[in-house]
Amino acid sequence: MKTAMSKRVLIRFVPPAPVKITVSKGVSRTRDWNTDKLVDFLQEGLEIWAADAYPEVELNVVDSRQAEIRFEGWKPDKELAAEMREAIGEQMGLVLEGIEPDDYLSE
Repeated sequence: MKTAMSKRVLIRFVPPAPVKITVSKGVSRTRDWNTDKLVDFLQEGLEIWAADAYPEVELNVVDSRQAEIRFEGWKPDKELAAEMREAIGEQMGLVLEGIEPDDYLSE
């Protein structure tokens, strides 16, 4: 007996731009985001949420230069696709509000 293929959603996440910090008058330095740590945090937060919201869906967050939410191995109808993209986008915002920037920025 064949098992049903899981419904996968690929989330291409564009990390925020580096942050410029003023050290003293006329002197600033740039701090980059730890992208791997940020992606892991986002993946974990979305998985917790998706377990209730979309238990049949497997989410995969990857670092990318272009933001996109793509359905892999299945095609939801237009309404469900739009609803899921909006819900995932909102949840990404909520998860990312929970970060402490100093924990995710380079020294």
